[in-house]
Amino acid sequence: MTSDAGGASPPMTPPTDQPGAEPRNWSGRVATFLFLAALLTPPLFYGDDELRCEQFTKFAALGILALSIDLIWGYTGLLSLGHGLYFGLGAYAVGYSLKLQRAALNAGLPFTSSPDMALPDFMEYSRLEAVPEWIRPFIDIYFAIGVAILLPAIVAALFGFVTFRLRIKGVYFSLITQALILAMYLMVIRNQPQTGGEVGMTYLNRLTLFGYQFPNSYQLYYLVAPILILCFLGCAWLMASKFGQILTAIRDNENRVMALGYDPAVYKTIIFSLSGALAGLAGALYVAGNRSIGPDVLRVDFSIIAVVWVAVGGRGTLSGAIIGVYLVGFTGTMINEEYPTLWKVLQGAMFIGVVLFLPEGIVGLIRKTYAFLFSRFGKPQPLG
Repeated sequence: MTSDAGGASPPMTPPTDQPGAEPRNWSGRVATFLFLAALLTPPLFYGDDELRCEQFTKFAALGILALSIDLIWGYTGLLSLGHGLYFGLGAYAVGYSLKLQRAALNAGLPFTSSPDMALPDFMEYSRLEAVPEWIRPFIDIYFAIGVAILLPAIVAALFGFVTFRLRIKGVYFSLITQALILAMYLMVIRNQPQTGGEVGMTYLNRLTLFGYQFPNSYQLYYLVAPILILCFLGCAWLMASKFGQILTAIRDNENRVMALGYDPAVYKTIIFSLSGALAGLAGALYVAGNRSIGPDVLRVDFSIIAVVWVAVGGRGTLSGAIIGVYLVGFTGTMINEEYPTLWKVLQGAMFIGVVLFLPEGIVGLIRKTYAFLFSRFGKPQPLG
């Protein structure tokens, strides 16, 4: 949000790269449709490869995490380096459910919460006499999914309310998010009887919803990918609304927004809470595809890598966040299989290269290339 020579602010316009934004055009509609359709195609190429389908299922879940980061970083200017906290809360909530279900299945018991319910293996190793009362309700997958979404949203809202009221931002905000996730990481690894410690929870039961058990990653992908698409469309609608315009105005000039009578702390708290809910949902879907969960998702480097995905794809462009996950994730998988020690170096080099030479990411490069190629044939329509 910038001012001209006379001090008047130009009208804020919705981003043209999102569904529902105005003005729309045929090229933007086609690009958006092709992008969303492409998200449904990976299993068509790897349907016989369970490992590849599992990887793409995790990419789809991580795409939702990338969307949550893009909402607060790309559109609101809040760089969180500890967003894995909310992802981890969602993952552990569903992880408890699937682990308790596996224990009950092995013991021939129903999936019900009770004092004598079957103990998961990591609790047996720790010599617990019974499943802790606060963990028992998680055997209900619908309760677990609800907690996976609501708990991160509440934690993010409380954190945001305090932080934004104190007007903490910039590098200080990023450092606080790191400290918060570090505290959670230490809490998890030091409470092995309840959390599985450094090993976490493994050999989880397959996800069952509405009486149907997803037997393989091929079918599970077609649960996760449509949810990713719905999240993308929902975020796009939100960013094209007046609420989204105010968020981008806060990113560009928070003092100007305050002068116009808006309270930036309220808007930032709301979007941060929504971002936490999306990250929790991503964690819930990720653990269903991975069938294990450990404290690695609560490490600071996991959250930083998630930021790298958004930067590579193009922050401030929802499609770029997802592209970054799929591109970096798949490329990293292929390189790791051949050169396991090389990927970390390439990942760091890629991030540095993007920051120096492609600050707008892959989507920004595509837009500039599109504009360059078609500028000689008349004014190009914005590409989605």
